[in-house]
Amino acid sequence: MVSASACSSSLNVEPAPGSNNQFCIELGAILPVGLGGALLRGTHPLSPGTKAWGDPAIVLRCGVKAPEAYSQTSQLLTVNNVNWYPEELQAGVRFTSIETSEFVEVSLPSEYDSTAEILTELSSAISSLEG
Repeated sequence: MVSASACSSSLNVEPAPGSNNQFCIELGAILPVGLGGALLRGTHPLSPGTKAWGDPAIVLRCGVKAPEAYSQTSQLLTVNNVNWYPEELQAGVRFTSIETSEFVEVSLPSEYDSTAEILTELSSAISSLEG
């Protein structure tokens, strides 16, 4: 597991096309300071729908487009009433929320072994906004 540490340098993260919409602004305001043992760090450029935690960074982008590989028959993981579409990355996994007001993607480096905890926290935040 990655230890909790504060990161002083900002991480360059390209904001998603819908990152400034109301849902993403509200989500960004309620996301936790700590996630999976990692602490929130700055992102550049600043965007309410973009967050990062730890090093290597767990990166969340709100307002993304649906993943290209996603289809109605794709297998999803449901956590706290939020459906997540998983995609294997070279060094981790990216999960994208499906059937939410905005698509939210979170990229988890393979160094983190707390995927269930991380998705639970994020799903709770998303569900609280979905009403």
